[in-house]
Amino acid sequence: MAYLCLAFTGVARAQVETKQDSTAKSLVNEQQNKLNEQKLKSSADLEIDGLIVDETVTKTGRNFYDIFQMQWEAPVGVKNFSITIKEKPARGNVSIVSVVVNDESVFEYQLQPRYEVIEEVANYVVTLVFDHLVNDQLTKQLEAEGKQLRELY
Repeated sequence: MAYLCLAFTGVARAQVETKQDSTAKSLVNEQQNKLNEQKLKSSADLEIDGLIVDETVTKTGRNFYDIFQMQWEAPVGVKNFSITIKEKPARGNVSIVSVVVNDESVFEYQLQPRYEVIEEVANYVVTLVFDHLVNDQLTKQLEAEGKQLRELY
């Protein structure tokens, strides 16, 4: 009978110890989750602003990207945006160039391989993207204040 009681208390101790171990492990897991969340929040603050992605295929598209990148200057105060320049080859020497800002298509054009045309279109797109980002930032600020943007015609 005494052996049975010792065996039972040994099993009970083992169960208590496993419960304590599991609660300690759960506390450690919770602390690790909190640390991971804090790291994610701080990494969001360190996000790369103004990333320009080149997805061009031909020399025409590459020239467009180079001119755009050289002329580009981000608006003051605008953060967390990315610009993607995509290209699809078309018939003949023409390429279809599209510019996407924050996953929103802003511009698409059938671009001829003449450098003067490429330069003119790239300069126009720089202005277009700049204005788009400024308007988007203004809209976000007004929404944060609870106001709506009024359009002028």
